Amino acid sequence: MKKLSVAYYRTSSNGNVGKEKDSKKRQQVECMGYAEKNNLNIEKEFYEQGVKGKDLIEDRQVFTEMLIFCEANQINTILFENASRFSRDLITQETGYRVLSSKGYKLISCDSPNAFIEDSPTSKMIRQILGSVSEFEKDNLVSKLKGARMRKREANKAKGILTKDGKGKCEGVKSYDEMNPELIKEARRLRRKNPITKKRMPYRQIAEKLYGMGYSTRNGKTFALNQVVRFCE
Repeated sequence: MKKLSVAYYRTSSNGNVGKEKDSKKRQQVECMGYAEKNNLNIEKEFYEQGVKGKDLIEDRQVFTEMLIFCEANQINTILFENASRFSRDLITQETGYRVLSSKGYKLISCDSPNAFIEDSPTSKMIRQILGSVSEFEKDNLVSKLKGARMRKREANKAKGILTKDGKGKCEGVKSYDEMNPELIKEARRLRRKNPITKKRMPYRQIAEKLYGMGYSTRNGKTFALNQVVRFCE
C-alpha cells in the first residue's frame, strides 16, 4: 500500500506563472517521478505563485492551507522539487525545518532526499542559534494555523458543511457532502415522494440506484443503509 504525501510547488516571480511556462511542470515531473519510485501517492498538489523563497512559511497562504489539509488527512510527508522550493533563505529554511519536524512532518527534497538533514558546519551553527527562538517560531506557526482553521470553519458553516454539534467542519476525514455534493443531491432526489403514488423509494433501493449511477464507497462498494439515510437527511 502506498504511503500518502503531498507536493508543494513554488514560483517566486509571476512572470514564470502560466501554461506556457515550465516552472510548475518541472517541479511536478520531479515530485511525481520521486513518488512513483518510492511507493508514495501524492494525495494533493499545492502551488504557491508569486511567493519569494525568503518568505516565512507561516506567511504563505497556500503553504498554510497545505498543512491544514495534512492535519485533516493524517499526512506527514511533503515533497519538494528541491530544498530551494521550500526556501532559498538558509535561516528561513532551518527555522521552518525545525518547526515542521517537531510537529512530525517529513520534508523530502526530490533531487537530494538528504538535503534537509545534512549536518554541514553552517547548518549546525544555525540550528544551535535557532534553538533559542524555535519555541517562538513554533507558537507563531500554531497561531497562523489556528486563524486559518477558524476561517475555514466559518466558510464551511456558511456552505452547510457541519460537524455533529453544528459547527463548521475543518478537520477530520472529509465527508461525502464535501467530496461529492452531486451524490447527496441524487440521493435526496431519489428519496423524494412520488407525486403519483405518494410513496418514497426505500433506502436500500436508493443505494442500488446510486451504485448503478457510478456512486460507491471509497472501497468501491454499495453504500450501507445508514449511509444512505444520512445522505437523505
